[in-house]
Amino acid sequence: MSRRYTGWDSNATSRRAGLEKLVDLCEQYFGVWNNGTWGVRKKRGKSSSSVHGTGRAADLSWRGAPHRGTGNYHDALRMMEFLTRPDVADALGIEAVFDYYPKPYGRGWKCDRAAWQVYSKPAFSGAPGGDWVHVEISNEHADDPNYINHWFMYLIGDMPATAAPAPATAPEVTPMRAYPGTSLRRGSKGDHVKMVQQVVGAYADGDFGPKTEQAVKTWQAAHSAQVGPADGIVGPRTWAAMFP
Repeated sequence: MSRRYTGWDSNATSRRAGLEKLVDLCEQYFGVWNNGTWGVRKKRGKSSSSVHGTGRAADLSWRGAPHRGTGNYHDALRMMEFLTRPDVADALGIEAVFDYYPKPYGRGWKCDRAAWQVYSKPAFSGAPGGDWVHVEISNEHADDPNYINHWFMYLIGDMPATAAPAPATAPEVTPMRAYPGTSLRRGSKGDHVKMVQQVVGAYADGDFGPKTEQAVKTWQAAHSAQVGPADGIVGPRTWAAMFP
């Protein structure tokens, strides 16, 4: 049964407990991790406001080590199949699920059509190949974690929780957390750039462009006592503050 899609309506002032509870449960049962919920900003590459600002949207990533995901796209598929199941979508108020991984340009499920659509042209930044899923819920239960918990647990039935991947030995000193040896700045690319982007709230595509540079400057300005001038360059001092 189709329902009206809300999209962006107004910005919240903080995280909303119902959405955050849904994220916690998805992490527990599907081996994904929270790649971002509430945050007032524009859509990536667009001038319109992001639904993340409403506190009703989450990005859930299946990316593996050094992150908490299983690294298995099939676990994300299980989550998407569950969330878009008609009884689940209606009970939890699921309004949209966007899958950034498939070719040619990802796919999306929305409550106003109650069906998936495979996109034949660019619909959002990061597709194809994105290792996360964007989920939106309605206002009705976005502030009610007890309701979300009750109905999620009732509807998921006897499905076992996904076991978290075994942590690497001494994760605090894994090579990926070590300073890469050269400063990261506009034009840099790779997994170390993705790590920085995740810290500063930039789109984590591994490409250090002008938006990442500005996000780094903003982060540096907020941590000036530790890193010094906000120059938009991630040198040894800024890296150490980001990854203590």
